[in-house]
Amino acid sequence: MHMSMLPYLIIVFVLSSCSYIPFNKKDIETQKIIEVIKESGIHNKEFSEFLIAQDFDKTELPFKVWDLKGLVYTQQFFNPQIKTAKIQWQMAKTNEAIAILYPPTSIGLKVGRETTNKELTQKIFGGGFSFTFEPADKRLIRHELSLNQSQLALINFQLTNWELRLDLFTKLFDFIENQEFIKLSKVELRLKQSVMNMMKKRLEAGVASQIDLDRKTIELNAINQQLLQLQMNQSIMRNQLASSIGLSTEKFNLIPLDSKKITSILDDITILYLEDKKLLELQEISLTKRLDLRKALSNYAIAEAQLKLEVADQYPDYTFSPAYAYEFGTRLWTLGIDSIIKSGDRNKAFINKAEKFRDLEASKVTSLQLSTINAIEELQLNFSNKFEDLKYSNQMVTTKNRLESQLAARFKKGLINRMEFENEKISLIDISKNHHKAIYNLIRIGLLAESVLQEPMFTPNIKLLNEK
Repeated sequence: MHMSMLPYLIIVFVLSSCSYIPFNKKDIETQKIIEVIKESGIHNKEFSEFLIAQDFDKTELPFKVWDLKGLVYTQQFFNPQIKTAKIQWQMAKTNEAIAILYPPTSIGLKVGRETTNKELTQKIFGGGFSFTFEPADKRLIRHELSLNQSQLALINFQLTNWELRLDLFTKLFDFIENQEFIKLSKVELRLKQSVMNMMKKRLEAGVASQIDLDRKTIELNAINQQLLQLQMNQSIMRNQLASSIGLSTEKFNLIPLDSKKITSILDDITILYLEDKKLLELQEISLTKRLDLRKALSNYAIAEAQLKLEVADQYPDYTFSPAYAYEFGTRLWTLGIDSIIKSGDRNKAFINKAEKFRDLEASKVTSLQLSTINAIEELQLNFSNKFEDLKYSNQMVTTKNRLESQLAARFKKGLINRMEFENEKISLIDISKNHHKAIYNLIRIGLLAESVLQEPMFTPNIKLLNEK
């Protein structure tokens, strides 16, 4: 009878070895990565399939110009940080399956030989196995903890998507604003160059001094240096913008940026969204939409589950070890029971630590809610101020345009000369610069509103990845 156990035990060992998963080596090929980065672009087949899945019309692809919608979806598909955050979330989800597993069971076989002259037998056979029993629903609590950790990883994934989106818009606004200042600076440079040329002719004619010419030369050099700095900044900003959406600068430059349309849309949306919303409405939006608040609540849920697990760990696990042995013609059955007994002081210390951790996470939720409420009040005040600035700037632009028309008419009639006319135009350029500053200051309030509310105000129809 004892020999009949041997085949079964051998079969168990063989079957367990069949479940082993081999190691698959996977090297990182840096050259291949560089090639993939260079080839990534709007003509990528997988990218087109991704866009069609987002309800893009196939006839619209590939993009002809960069707009807000195209930039956001390109970032979602190509940005490597988003891909990394997604892998981290998927890795956290694997813990859900691990947490629900029962403790491993062991099995063993013993074969020996007795060095004796007794005639009964010289062979010893034995076999057994062990399994662990966990009381107090520890396995279910571990699964609850892993579910909360998986939810936290999903929120981190979406939060990464959100933060990169804000970073993209910040870089985009800086880029377009800098582009507008380059245009205005070029106009100013041409006017000052023209004035300096006229001043040279006046100096040659003896109706102007060298001091007058030197002043105009200094003014020309100053605006020229400003323009060079703006152009250098534009190249840096273009590279940063391309990196933000996950493309090389070469691929990003293949199609133009629709700056005028983007500026108009952002300006209108900021005013329409914030002008009529009351404080309580904005607070309600923020407290239901903010990802960092959901993250804080997930951290609290994790702390709660960890406390449950510490409470459950007060109850010891029991390992049962039934065994069978055959020796000298005697068949022997045994049952072993092992358990680690934890002291009351140990239980009290670990539970107290878990309770403090839960209190800490609860305090973070309260602090975040308070800071959000205060940020919204500050947001409304900033919006009112910047909106009034823009209204005043619009009035100044209207006055400037009227004055330029009057000056042009006087110049045409010969009432003022060209130098006077162009000097007047130079003096009015600051009004245009201040107007662009007012526009982008208001747009940045809109971006601040997105950051505070964590509501996709500028692209309401574009969801975050894995957002339902």
